[in-house]
Amino acid sequence: MTPLEEVLSGRDERAACQREWLAAGGVFVVQIALNIPGYPKSAPNDEAAVMRARSLLLERSKALPSAERSIRNGAGFCWQAVFDASRFDAASVKRAAVETENGTSAGRVLDIDVITENGAISRISAGFPERRCLLCGRNAKVCARLESHPASDLRECALRLLEEGTFEAGEAERK
Repeated sequence: MTPLEEVLSGRDERAACQREWLAAGGVFVVQIALNIPGYPKSAPNDEAAVMRARSLLLERSKALPSAERSIRNGAGFCWQAVFDASRFDAASVKRAAVETENGTSAGRVLDIDVITENGAISRISAGFPERRCLLCGRNAKVCARLESHPASDLRECALRLLEEGTFEAGEAERK
């Protein structure tokens, strides 16, 4: 398999796991992964970073999952959890997710998705701006579509943020 095929296969596996939980009805799924440009999609200490983000998210959201699992494949490492929608509000968890991404320096490489039976909750629908580019600060989707930066520069920045940054609450605001 090519690296791209490994990533696509890994994403398919993640999506299948999400659909499995969502099929039960009355639930939503949270997935925490890392945005690591280029290949491989893994990085030193990626599991520790995702699990620290998990702890922060659960602390901020005050939500407790019914079940959780970790997946490591060609798409990298991720954590997934299912939450009872009658006990916890998916939109509130998404707001806590974006606050976790925005509130720590290393959080800029986090990708925390909240997926309901109707699809993923976007940053915009949760009242937050689009994700910013790691290098220039413009809209990340626009930079990606235009290929504004070499993948190697983006990867280097992401790995540096993971290495140098922390996931301590409020840490980004103090800098």
